[in-house]
Amino acid sequence: MRIKFLPKIIAGLFIAAPLITSCLDDDTTNIIYSSETSITSFRLGTLYVEVHGVDKEGNDSVYMDTLTMSNYPFAIDQINRTIENKDSLPVGTDLSHVTVNITADTEYILYGKIKEEGEEAKDTIWNASDTINFAVAPKDGLQFKVVAYSGMIGRPYSVKINVHKQDPDSLQWTNGLLGNEFNAGVLTRQKAVYADNKIYVFGVDMNGQTVAECMEIDSDNNPGKWTSVKLPQNTDSYSATICNGTIYFLADGCLFTLTSYGYRQCSSVTDITQLLAGTLSNGEGLLYTRIGEDQFPTYNVYSQEWNDSDAELEDCPSTSQRISSVNIPLTYNDKINRTILFGYNEADPKGYGFVATRLTNDDSWTTYDYARIDTFRCPNIIDPTMIYYDKKLYAFGGQIATRAYTYAPFSIFFSSTDNGLTWQPVTENVTFPKGSNSFQQYYKGEGSYSCVVDKNNFIWVVWEDGQMCRGRINHFGFAPKWD
Repeated sequence: MRIKFLPKIIAGLFIAAPLITSCLDDDTTNIIYSSETSITSFRLGTLYVEVHGVDKEGNDSVYMDTLTMSNYPFAIDQINRTIENKDSLPVGTDLSHVTVNITADTEYILYGKIKEEGEEAKDTIWNASDTINFAVAPKDGLQFKVVAYSGMIGRPYSVKINVHKQDPDSLQWTNGLLGNEFNAGVLTRQKAVYADNKIYVFGVDMNGQTVAECMEIDSDNNPGKWTSVKLPQNTDSYSATICNGTIYFLADGCLFTLTSYGYRQCSSVTDITQLLAGTLSNGEGLLYTRIGEDQFPTYNVYSQEWNDSDAELEDCPSTSQRISSVNIPLTYNDKINRTILFGYNEADPKGYGFVATRLTNDDSWTTYDYARIDTFRCPNIIDPTMIYYDKKLYAFGGQIATRAYTYAPFSIFFSSTDNGLTWQPVTENVTFPKGSNSFQQYYKGEGSYSCVVDKNNFIWVVWEDGQMCRGRINHFGFAPKWD
């Protein structure tokens, strides 16, 4: 690289350099200049960022905003002479006009200035007010060199600025359908559960028989082929429930579990009408059930004991409805779980949805009374699904028709950050595909889909024929931060 203004730099160094004087026999003074050439601190200034939003008329809008980047730390490797930010800058950050703050052993710093991509870098004196074009930098970054007081030019640092290529908070879906069709053909009244890196779907086939199919996800997060799973007669497809990694379900009012060789009955009780949720309490598996219409006992899968036969659950949807459930450990005591139920309020189709919650150390349920909540009421979703994802509750599914709003199936997510007490529609980042990839083309009515979240934070939506759509929020796929 060609060096500009180097004589002026050397002259400045001689003026600014400290003097070390020693008296010899001939009264000669020796001047020793430092040869240190390290960069000790590197920070960014305020940069422009492209922002995508919605204007006052509801149309998509793109504009430029400024954002200080000084809080993004840069790691300096003094051995390999590299400087790089550990946390990538937001997507849309403009790198063509970058201001930096540098601390080094001297204030004389050269950088390889490049005006156009592929151009040869030219050594230029750095000034704190300069705007540097990192947008045209080579893959390993721009070079910065410190000029020592002795006049020696230090070994160059390669400075690279990392910017997210994807919005970390955006939910990205596959383009089109994945996987294979069910062996049993079209399945309705579906409920999916995830266990041991497999997706199990219970459903009713065209002959009115309840069947189950299983599909394993490979190491590249791709779906395999569906295989049939044997079930007893009169299995309730909506009863499929996970408890501590084991799948439980109901058939003819009896409780069963899937095993490696088929299925087995777990309890002698024969009048169970609904299986609501499974959870853990102090390491023990609990199943929340329903007997008849108004009894909601708990079954301990380890001791095989029933209790809480007098527990109450107001406004619980009928046994013909699919109920979604999630378990959230308490932040102050991970041995206590909060179970949340979500369902469709068929008694008041234009009212509000059903949400109930219970701690594992409680002996009853609490159903939220949304009629008394002024804002952010629960959506009433036909054929609903609720998942716990990215530390939030998300609800979606079929037609939404309440007193306050109406939405088409699979057109919007609702989210809650307070255990389902209040809900808001999500308008950015976590959305469903639109246009030719819209999920509305795959949804064929009540019970014609199911959904699970796997261990890699992929959301799988299974359609009536067994083909699937897969989505994940981008930041779950980013590489771990450096230590």
